[in-house]
Amino acid sequence: MIGISTVWQSGKIKSGEKLYGRIYGLGVSAVELEYRITGETYKQMKPLLKKGELKVLSIHNFFPVPDILTAGSGDAFLLSSPDEEERKRALKYTAITIEHANDLEAQAVVLHLGNTGIESYKKELFKFYDEGKIKSEEYAKFLEKIKTERDKVKQKYFDSALFCLDKLTKVAERENVMLGIENRYYLHQIPDFEEMGIILKKFEGANIRYWHDAGHAEAWQNLGIKKHEEWLKEYGAHLLGIHLHDCEGYNDHDSPGKGKIDFKMIKNYLKPETVKIIEVEPHVTEENLREGIIFLKDLGIK
Repeated sequence: MIGISTVWQSGKIKSGEKLYGRIYGLGVSAVELEYRITGETYKQMKPLLKKGELKVLSIHNFFPVPDILTAGSGDAFLLSSPDEEERKRALKYTAITIEHANDLEAQAVVLHLGNTGIESYKKELFKFYDEGKIKSEEYAKFLEKIKTERDKVKQKYFDSALFCLDKLTKVAERENVMLGIENRYYLHQIPDFEEMGIILKKFEGANIRYWHDAGHAEAWQNLGIKKHEEWLKEYGAHLLGIHLHDCEGYNDHDSPGKGKIDFKMIKNYLKPETVKIIEVEPHVTEENLREGIIFLKDLGIK
């Protein structure tokens, strides 16, 4: 069963009934709710969702938009923050998301864990790519410089994330919801490839699994950081769910089939129980999104 993330239209449509109708009108039977949906929008959507015609497979933290914010973000509060007050807010609003997932009988909550406090270096990385220097010695030295800078400061941020996950596993177990740790787009973010393995080992047997974002992994491959398939080879046994969207270069969140991602390769790692969510940005037209749904189904990703 493939679901559609509400991110496709939640930034434009604030009526819960209209947002529900736009997703349902695609002919899919499942959805992922995400962090741009306000409490009022959700209040309008909930009676429709409770009917079960559009099944909620997953919810992306923080949901709905926390009452102390004017706009939502998956990084509104950082679970990796060394600041105790920010961690408390992150824990509070993640717990609320998990409780909503239980209420809607969703299988999973997708989590961003935060970052290491250093720069993202996105402009520099993108410049190397645009100039065709990804395989150059200069670029290799630049990546090593970022890694060294990250390694010097990461521990307190990573420890904070682990501390929060320890708290959240108890909530997730109580609410019978799985937590999916998403691979991220930027190098300063948590977790990197090795940290994902540490998390999965530390919380083995708990309600924590791997959530694969296909576009993020493809962008890392194109930027010469880590091959896409290595994520799935290493962590596929722990795979809870996947965000399906296409990518070319470092531009992702396009409709499947419109970029360069090898979805046949991805299919080899998917199981019947894997939560499959198409996550595209608002610029994707309804026609292209419909084509993406058909593209995946033709590959046997259903």
